[in-house]
Amino acid sequence: MDRRIKLLWFLIAGWIALAAFAWNAKAAGNDWSPETVRKIAASTASQPAQVNAIPGDFGFPVPDPEPMLPVGIDAFDPPAYAMSTAGPSIAEISKTADRDEIVSMTGVKLDKGTSFDVFAQAAAARDGSVISVPSLRADDVAATILLPQSLPAWSMYLVWPEREGIRSKPFAINRTESWWLGPESAVSGTMISVYGRNLSKSNGTSTSFIYIKPGRGTGQYVTPLSVNPFKVDFKIPELAAGSYEVWIHNGHGGRFGWSGPLTLSVLDRSPWAGQDRQIFNIRDFGAAGSGVADDTRAIKSALAAAQSAAPSTVYFPSGTYLIASRLDAPSNVRWMGDGMEFTEIRLNTNIDDSMIDGPGQNGQFENLTLNANGKTGSHPLLWIASVSNLRLQTVRLNAWGVAAVESHDSSGLYFDSSELVENGSFYGSSRQIFMTSNRFRMTGYGESVVSLWGGRDFSMIGNDLANADETRDDGYGIGRFFVAQGHFGSMKNMYWGDNKSHQAAPHDCSKVDCNKGEQICFEIVNSELKGGFKDATANTVTFDSLPASSKPGGQDLVIVGGKGAGQRRHISSVSRDVATLDRPWNVIPDRSSRFALAATASQMAVYNNVFQGRSSYAEHDSDSTAVLLYGNVYDAIVDRNQISQMRHGMMTVALASTLGLSPYFLQYSNNTVTDSNSGLYVGTTFTDSGIAGIWGGLGNIYRKNTFSNLAHIGVEYESWGYNGADYNGTVFEGNRFKGLPYGFIDAFRLMWTHDGNFKAPPLYSSRKYNTILYKNVFDRGTASLSGSTGFKSFQPKNTWLNIRIHMDGICNREHRSNEVARSVIPVGQKSSRRSNLFHSVGGNVASSRKSPRDVAMSLSSPKASCKRESRLNPT
Repeated sequence: MDRRIKLLWFLIAGWIALAAFAWNAKAAGNDWSPETVRKIAASTASQPAQVNAIPGDFGFPVPDPEPMLPVGIDAFDPPAYAMSTAGPSIAEISKTADRDEIVSMTGVKLDKGTSFDVFAQAAAARDGSVISVPSLRADDVAATILLPQSLPAWSMYLVWPEREGIRSKPFAINRTESWWLGPESAVSGTMISVYGRNLSKSNGTSTSFIYIKPGRGTGQYVTPLSVNPFKVDFKIPELAAGSYEVWIHNGHGGRFGWSGPLTLSVLDRSPWAGQDRQIFNIRDFGAAGSGVADDTRAIKSALAAAQSAAPSTVYFPSGTYLIASRLDAPSNVRWMGDGMEFTEIRLNTNIDDSMIDGPGQNGQFENLTLNANGKTGSHPLLWIASVSNLRLQTVRLNAWGVAAVESHDSSGLYFDSSELVENGSFYGSSRQIFMTSNRFRMTGYGESVVSLWGGRDFSMIGNDLANADETRDDGYGIGRFFVAQGHFGSMKNMYWGDNKSHQAAPHDCSKVDCNKGEQICFEIVNSELKGGFKDATANTVTFDSLPASSKPGGQDLVIVGGKGAGQRRHISSVSRDVATLDRPWNVIPDRSSRFALAATASQMAVYNNVFQGRSSYAEHDSDSTAVLLYGNVYDAIVDRNQISQMRHGMMTVALASTLGLSPYFLQYSNNTVTDSNSGLYVGTTFTDSGIAGIWGGLGNIYRKNTFSNLAHIGVEYESWGYNGADYNGTVFEGNRFKGLPYGFIDAFRLMWTHDGNFKAPPLYSSRKYNTILYKNVFDRGTASLSGSTGFKSFQPKNTWLNIRIHMDGICNREHRSNEVARSVIPVGQKSSRRSNLFHSVGGNVASSRKSPRDVAMSLSSPKASCKRESRLNPT
């Protein structure tokens, strides 16, 4: 009887629970999304239980409605911790790292007793786990951690700062991050590219997942055409015209790994549709194409007829067509020839004007040559202002001695399989610019293939840069693919992939300013320190006075000191001295915060290019460099490039702290630099004043680069003679240097030091705090043994952590005398020998980080250090 009663009560309790579940489901509007089921289950459970987190807990977006994840995406179920802003908080963090690699971050309360909880889950595992990791170095601004070797390889990792049981919002490492797409409007069947970082599984070139959907409707997965970590291509499926969301997933992080939405406008017809239906043959209007007769009148008549009948085409059969005045290109008209080698339109009279005034919209030039013939004075061959949807396909622009193109405030510019012979072109604040498989031939010591002063959404893929004719004195450029400056405001969203350069550098310093030659050059110096702070919320900052920017690209607020340092936000609007931001602060600033009001450059990737300078790299002091990130540059990645014959392989430069000219959270990884003067320049330069407390560099990572056959220094870590513009949390890891006399030199004004006589900076100069060197290898190779140096710092106020530095064949005579050797086994790693991992600590070391086993040591005596193989910290 008792059993029957118990069974009856059990059934009644089950019916009640089921009814409650159904009632809650009805209240939820029949929403059976995973979030709703989780909440209902939690509300009706008879016993409290810890539940896993959902993406919304961390502010991670998911498509709505949320699709089933396809096969190949990792499982990922992190715990749902209580979070509070009362404890330590991360302001900004480096976004990419594998296990046994270092993550750098800024924030508040990251030092002292703070540790970091790292969640990871193996791809097919049912559950993940959390490992507590101590910081490598930390202070009140920045911290670095080493991801344990025990983590699954190339997973998504969540990182919570934790102190005394209090955790704040976690940040994700290796999470998919889409920035932009292009073209942003197109018809079905068009190839579209998504640009960003961490876009592919394991940052490889095979797997990524694209999901496209209308508004709140369901969508479909689309198979990518090509994949790399920073760009994924796909073809628009057959879709009705309208606005669609594009989501992307790199395969890591389960439901937490989505990035999006990006907006794609699917058109019902191409901007150039119908132009092939009515064709006007230029010969029918009296053009001779003889290279002798003046065909100006005939061409203008044909263009007028095509304009009246647009969309249409003007056809130029093989021949050379001479003109004596500017031609105005109509909208919705295509100019078509028989090929660059067969059809030429040549300016034959000096006109002191552009040869072509571009169409307002939907213009095309195809299979012909436009030759300015030196007759435009100082004007560009092609002038395009406020133009939309202009396409050049297999066209030669011969603008020897002047710019091929000058563009202002244009959108949708496509240059494909063409040749531009020029001094360089200017694109102002234009956007959605795509340059693919072109040949650029530079003349007249031209500044740059592309000069951009604002704008966004810029892509260069598969282009080739060389001098036009090295037998002529005016047949050289100075080696620049691209120059960005912030005169027209902030710029973002840029990509360079699979481009090549040849002999691209200043060749004769008696004829050209040799302080040039940076092939990808960001000179972003339009900044000022902004005082008058009054208050801040998550999305706003109020100042005593703040006028709205009149620049097309607007301005950004960058926290360059105090609480929240390292964060950058774009100003969406200004009203009554209140700046509204494009996204919330991670750490809300306060009166201790210092702001730069700046035009910035952000969100760019330079991937898999071949950059070649000149063989004279060690003979004269040019500034030939593959990539220069100079001033207010943020979230830039330089990855897998082949670099040779440069004065400096790659450069990161902070400038005057009085202006807040500071590059933050940059990543240089997997690059190869050979046959150059120096490999990597990182530092502060060209300062004529300074303010303490303004950070010059934060969170910058230099990882797994290879440097060989260097005439001078592997890493130039430069200081200047004024305070401020300090670096914090800089990481050099897994880099390999072979064939060089000097490995890593931290000294004064290194840019102009070529003989090994390095100088100490003044004690008040810019400093480098908490620099991490991990698993770097310095091999002298065939360079001279005498005086060879592995690591040397001339600034005693700088602080270091050197772990597993390996030196081969280096004299290593001039190390700092205050370094400490200590064995460390990071959390999550196991070792049968405590001496398996050694590091040296320079500068001030907190006593809490020492143990009785710490041993002060002389790093190496001159006699011992000149042996064929030596280690900084012998085991």
